[in-house]
Amino acid sequence: MNDYALRTLLPALVCFFMAVLIGPKVIDILKKLKAGQTEREEGLESHQKKTGTPTMGGVIFLLPVVVVGLFYAIGHKEVIPVLILTVGFGIIGFIDDYIKVVRKHNLGLRAWQKILGQFAVTMLFAVYVLNFTDISLGMRIPFTQITLDFGIFNIPIMFFIALGTANGTNFTDGVDGLCGSVTAVVAAFFAIAGMHYGATGAEVMSSAMVGALLGYLVYNVYPGKVMMGDTGSLAIGGFVTGIAYVMQMPIFIVIVGFIYAFEVISVIIQVSYFKITHGKRFFRMAPIHHHFEKGGWSETRVVNVFTTVTILLCLIAYAGL
Repeated sequence: MNDYALRTLLPALVCFFMAVLIGPKVIDILKKLKAGQTEREEGLESHQKKTGTPTMGGVIFLLPVVVVGLFYAIGHKEVIPVLILTVGFGIIGFIDDYIKVVRKHNLGLRAWQKILGQFAVTMLFAVYVLNFTDISLGMRIPFTQITLDFGIFNIPIMFFIALGTANGTNFTDGVDGLCGSVTAVVAAFFAIAGMHYGATGAEVMSSAMVGALLGYLVYNVYPGKVMMGDTGSLAIGGFVTGIAYVMQMPIFIVIVGFIYAFEVISVIIQVSYFKITHGKRFFRMAPIHHHFEKGGWSETRVVNVFTTVTILLCLIAYAGL
C-alpha cells in the first residue's frame, strides 16, 4: 500500500468500520442511561416524535477519530493540536449533554461555563502550537499567495473563530443527518487541502473524520436512531477550527463552512428583529433549517440542499488553494 493510501483511504476506512461497529453498542448504552432527546414544545410538530431518541451519539464518530489520530500522532505535527480542540470541545459538550439528558437538569452548563471551557481549550491549543510545533498562526488568503499574520492579535482572533465555528456547528445540528453530512464534505475538502500543502497529519485527520462521520450517518440519517448532541456538534466545531489552523486556513472556513455561519447569522437576525419589533419574527423559525421546514421542506430535502451547497462552496475553495 502506497503513502497516499495510508494517509487517506486507510484512516477513512478504519474509522468508518469502527463507527459502524460501535454504533449499536453506544446506542444501547445511551438507552440504558435514558439519555433521550427532549424536543421543545414550541418547536416543529414533526420533531416531537424525536423525543426520547438517544443523544450524545457524537461518541460514535469521536472515538474512532481519537484512536486513529493517536496512532498517527508520532511524526505528524498537525495531529495533536487537532485532537486537543476536537476532544476538548467534545468533553465540554459531553458534560453539557450529561447534565441535561442524564441528570435531567434542562439548562445543562451555563453559557459562561461553556465559553470559559472553550476559552481554556483554545488557549491550550494555542500554547501547544506555539511552543511545541513550527506551525504558524498566519492565515492564507484564498485565491492569492498572501499569508496574513496579525501578531499579538492572532490569539484573540483565534478565540473568535473557534467559538464562532463551534456555535455554528452546534446550531447546524437540528435535523437528522445535517451536521454530519455537511461536515463530511468539509472534512473531505481539508483532506484534499492537506495533500495540496503536504500537511500529512491534517490529511490523515481529515480523512479519519470523513470515514467516522459516514459511519455515524448510518445511524443518524432520517429517521435518526441517535443524535450527536453537543458532544458531537462542539467536537466538530473544534475539529474544523483545529484542522483549518494547522494548515493556516481559518479564512477558508468562511467559504466551506458557510452553512455553519448561515445558521448562526439566522439566529442573530431572528433574535435582534424580535427585540426591535417587539415580537415579530424575520424567519418562520430559527436556526434557518427550521425556516425551510416550516415552509414545507422535508428533513431529507434540507440535508440534500445544504450538503449540495457545501459541495459547491468546497469546489470554489479548492480553486482558491
